Amino acid sequence: MSDIAFLFIMAFTGGIVAIIGFFVILGRWISEPRKELQQKIDNLEEEVRKLKNHK
Repeated sequence: MSDIAFLFIMAFTGGIVAIIGFFVILGRWISEPRKELQQKIDNLEEEVRKLKNHK
């Protein structure tokens, strides 16, 4: 009986780890385009500041 319980606990723990991993990957996949876009915006703002100071 304890072997079956041990296997069940291990399977349950593995399932939880898999679900957490899935949500972590999903969160990174969703937030990555925003980070890239924010970096482009920051670069453009810096370029505008340089052009304004150049005149």
